[in-house]
Parts: sequence; structure tokens; C-alpha cells
Amino acid sequence: MALLLGVLVAASIGSADFLSGLAARRMRTSVVVTLSQLWGLAVLGVFLAITDRTLPPVRDQWLGVFAGLGLVAGICCLVRGLAIGRMSVVAPAAAAIGAAVGVVYGFIIGERPGTIAVIGVVLAIAAVVLIARVAEHHEADVGASPAHARRIVASRSQEVVLAVGAGLTLGVTQIFFAAASDDAGMWPVATSRLTAGVLAGIFVLSRVRSDGAPERLTAGDARLVASYALLDTLGTCLLIEAFRQGLVSLVAPVAALFPAATVLWARLILHDRMNRGQLVGFGLAAAGLVLIGLG
Repeated sequence: MALLLGVLVAASIGSADFLSGLAARRMRTSVVVTLSQLWGLAVLGVFLAITDRTLPPVRDQWLGVFAGLGLVAGICCLVRGLAIGRMSVVAPAAAAIGAAVGVVYGFIIGERPGTIAVIGVVLAIAAVVLIARVAEHHEADVGASPAHARRIVASRSQEVVLAVGAGLTLGVTQIFFAAASDDAGMWPVATSRLTAGVLAGIFVLSRVRSDGAPERLTAGDARLVASYALLDTLGTCLLIEAFRQGLVSLVAPVAALFPAATVLWARLILHDRMNRGQLVGFGLAAAGLVLIGLG
């Protein structure tokens, strides 16, 4: 059951990340994060009001707050990376790093991944390095002017930094969720959404005051962010349930297969392309994640 939940998490979050990348190309990243977290909180609020009105222990509430801090940082990095970079590069790199964080945490708390899982971690890290090197250097070697080549390298470097930041912070966020007790229900998710929404909202309001005009959303923008919020919230709730039924070092890597959904949507709708080196890097990332799950 834990493996099935992990696959459902990957499908939900991968699809949500694709929608978030589209939304961030039409509006500010901070606006996307704020609205998605608040809408996700509203959905969870209704769910909890119907199914679980008992507040969890204070410890679990604080774990939700800490998860929210990591969540807002990770989502901002990921959404921004998906908006300015290539989804086929940002998503796999972030996933590989997040999976490695989960395996390391599992080892610290006493879980012992097998040899296959260790090989998977090595492959995942190698994939990140390969994807990063290709992203930084490939387009600078196709005959562009020196100035244009430098701009390409700078853009790709930012893409990689955002992917690494997203992987680390979202990996740590998973640790806080995994540490919550079984009695906490889905309250840690609600607390994390509230924390992330408030922090992102404060940033948005500060930008409005400095820019002098609020963000204007069309009906299409609102539907896009709402769809992202629903899928992301569903994926997070499934992730917590998966952690309760299986090892963190097993569930985290399986859930980290979410780039498969992101890249699939990107190729089908946006016609994203990867050069040969990036295909090798993505293949290593996928192989590494599968081996981690099998181990």
C-alpha cells in the first residue's frame, strides 16, 4: 500500500508542478504560492471540519509550522525554476536531491537501505551533476556570441541553483511530515499550508506597497492556480499517509518520481525538448530513483 500511495503522490505532485510552472509564467511566483497555499488550506479546513475536529499535540503543530517554512522556500524555488527554466531539467534535479535527503534521514533514524538503494542514491547524485553541467555549458557551445553565451550560462546556472534549493528544502519538509505522529491526522498539512500562505502573503503585500498596484488575475489564472492547489494538497496528504505505512527511505524516493508526470505534460503540451546529454542525465535520475525504491 505504501508503494501505491507513493506512486499516487508522484502523479499528483508532478501534475501540480506542471500547472504551477504554467501559472508562474503568467503571474508572479509569490502570488502563485500564496493563492495555492490558501486555497489548499481552505479545502483542508473543510475536510478537517467534517472528519477530524480534534487538534493534534503541540509537537505535531510545530512540526507543521517548520514544514511550512521549508514548504514556502521549496515551492518558491521550484515554481520559479519551472517558470524560467526547463521543466525537463528542474524537476528531475529537484527530485533526485529530495530523494537523497529522504534516504539519509531514514538512515539516521535507524532504517538501513540495502546495497541497491545506495547504488540508486549514487546514480541520482550523478544525474544531478550531469544535468547541471549540460544545462550550464551545452547552449554556450553552439556558436553564440560571447555575450550571449555568458547570458545563457548565467540563466542555466540560476536554473540549477533553484532546482538544488527546491530539492533540499522540500526534502527537509518531508522529514518534518514524516516525524508527525499517527494521531495528528492531516493537521500538519493544514498548519504547513497556513504558515506558507501567511509568509508568502506578507511578501506579496510588501510588493504591492512598493509597486503600487495589485496583481490582476483572470478567470483562467484562477482556475490554473486552483487546480495546482488541489493536486498539490492531495499529493501532500497522500505523502503523509504513505510515510505512516512504510519506511521513509522507501516512500520518499518513490514519491520523488514526480518528474515523470511533469516532463510528460511538458513534452505533450509545451513540446519541451532535451538534448542527448540531458536525456542521459534524466535517465540516470529515473534509474537512481527506481533503484532507491527497490532497495
